[in-house]
Order: sequence, then C-alpha cells, then structure tokens
Amino acid sequence: PCQKNLKLLESLVLRHTNTGDTILDPFMGSGSTGVACINTKRNFIGIEKDDRYFEIAKKRIEEQVLTLF
Repeated sequence: PCQKNLKLLESLVLRHTNTGDTILDPFMGSGSTGVACINTKRNFIGIEKDDRYFEIAKKRIEEQVLTLF
C-alpha cells in the first residue's frame, strides 16, 4: 500500500486531462484517484483486486458523490 495525496492527484488530473475525460486507476487502493476525479469533474474507472480496499474505495467514492447533492 502507498498513500496518494488527494490535492496532488487533483492537480495532476487538472493539468493532464479535460473535464469529462475518463481516468483509469488499475491500482485503486482506497480510491483517492476516484475522489480526485469526482472533485474535478472527470469520469473514473478503478480496479482493485483486494476486496478490503475495494470496499473502502467504494464507500469513500459514494460518500464523495453524495456531497455533490
């Protein structure tokens, strides 16, 4: 496991993609890239083989989506 700084990810996403683009994170972990995509209006596809981390990411991303409404 490695930590991914959310503000850094958001900065990278903004710098290298356009609104509405789709970003793939094949090592999703706890979903930081997915949260960064939601915050910057990008689509997200995440892949995680560890069920424990997948559930963490799923909950985290769902909670972030709910903050938009």
